[in-house]
Amino acid sequence: MPEVTSIDRLEDAPHAEVFEDHSPRTVRLRLSADERIPAHRHPESNVVLYVRSGAIELTLDDEVYDLESGDAVQFDGDQDISPSAVDDSTALVVFAPKEQ
Repeated sequence: MPEVTSIDRLEDAPHAEVFEDHSPRTVRLRLSADERIPAHRHPESNVVLYVRSGAIELTLDDEVYDLESGDAVQFDGDQDISPSAVDDSTALVVFAPKEQ
């Protein structure tokens, strides 16, 4: 059976699990303006980040990407990742397991 979730009704912040089944893990990320997630890694995942609203400055290792509402970025989780909200922002993040 498909599982349907309203992204706008999720309450946990900054991270809210979208689906009970975590395969692939899907998270709604909500950040206030100037809020930053410290650098971290997801080494077993390929990551897709889709900006639903606002603007996010995404640092991947030493590179910075300016993302706006409607932008999507795909990257290897085995690098330092640090999103920072330029404005109040919401993004959908999917962690797809890497093929072994």
